Amino acid sequence: MGDYFNSLPPEVQRALAEFYGMSGDGGQGNSYIENLGTNAAPDYNYTGGNAYGNISPNSYLGDEKEGASRLFADIIRAQTDDYLNRFAPIEDFLASTITSTGTTFLEGDMERTRNAITGGAASARGQYQRNLSRFGIQGGALDNSMDEVSALVGGMNDTRDRDADRKIALLGGGLGTIAPKVRSSQGANG
Repeated sequence: MGDYFNSLPPEVQRALAEFYGMSGDGGQGNSYIENLGTNAAPDYNYTGGNAYGNISPNSYLGDEKEGASRLFADIIRAQTDDYLNRFAPIEDFLASTITSTGTTFLEGDMERTRNAITGGAASARGQYQRNLSRFGIQGGALDNSMDEVSALVGGMNDTRDRDADRKIALLGGGLGTIAPKVRSSQGANG
């Protein structure tokens, strides 16, 4: 494996060294993967990013009585730190978006739905005009206002349903199948 590692481009070696917590100072750890770091980048030192990079299973081998327990405890601590540093801030942000009626994303979603439907209707009118002009006919206008209003109402209702689904998914901590059930209970095809 050492030959393969040495055949990699320096930036890939550096990325692997960062991920696995290897250091370029000769490696203080005893594991094979840590010692590969000496070949990756002589001046590179691990600065963080991998919560498990500082855990070397070989360092617990000398303690036959408590080594496995200490290793397990260090892994649990690393997992907890990893969760607190990488995932908890995102969960806190998502939890802060929940409102009594849905999420704070609803307004932007409604605007995007409105723009997509009115833009699509305007595009259909423009295409109709271009088709007529190809035949040399001037003036005829497509009246799709009722279709546009109908699509707008349906799109806004669907957007609200999807926001309610997002709220429930955020509260429940996972993604559910609520939106298809809501649409089927309203008579729409999902």
